[in-house]
Amino acid sequence: MNTLLTILTALSASLFAAAGTLLLVRRGSFLGERVLGVGLVNCVLLLAVNTWVAQAPPLGNMRHVLCVLPLMLAPVWLYLKRRGVQVGSGMAGVATVALIGALCMPLQAGWRQVPALQSAWFVPHVTSYVAAYAMLALSALYAVGAWGEHRLDRLAAAHMLARLAFPFLTLGLCSGALWADAAWGRYWAWDIKEVWSLITWLTYLIYFHTLESSAGKQRALLLLGFAAVLVTFLIVNMAPLAVDSLHSYAR
Repeated sequence: MNTLLTILTALSASLFAAAGTLLLVRRGSFLGERVLGVGLVNCVLLLAVNTWVAQAPPLGNMRHVLCVLPLMLAPVWLYLKRRGVQVGSGMAGVATVALIGALCMPLQAGWRQVPALQSAWFVPHVTSYVAAYAMLALSALYAVGAWGEHRLDRLAAAHMLARLAFPFLTLGLCSGALWADAAWGRYWAWDIKEVWSLITWLTYLIYFHTLESSAGKQRALLLLGFAAVLVTFLIVNMAPLAVDSLHSYAR
């Protein structure tokens, strides 16, 4: 089973890498989009196997979350494509990095939900954050690319993605507080994970209040916001400091 999970993860990463290359060479490539679709189907199979092995929604550790992240971008890709915004190559890039990251994480095939995760808030809280982080990663990618000939188009795509992500970011923060009250008897504990989640939310809130500023300032705030996402999702979870965190079970 461990071998199957590794093969499915590596295959998904390879398919997304191939799709991204094809879509970079030719924007809107028919073959590239088909390979991207096959990668998503393979991710669905990976999700099913992870669910069967874990005997629960596989969202409780970083490897599981990174394996789910590409699926969160599929509806966004289709929605933006209908609006004439092509983000297939960027989506494939984000998915590839996420799955390579998953391969670097402990397999934890025998993972089971700890008591703190056995809550009705578990799935909505985690999926809302994963969806938000996936879109914000893609937004940051387009913000980085917002130079040169297509600068304004890429910045507009980055803004659209951030706008789509913010309600999910807000839902994640609010549902986390409600879950904390049910699990620990208080809505907020100033845990390091909570603090950085709030910093991330506030950074994007500031961004949305500075849309009349220069393109450079908007781009800087989008990248600063994503830096806060990386601290919240990766550094806080992986650093030794997280051992004392109320969220240390989610590593």
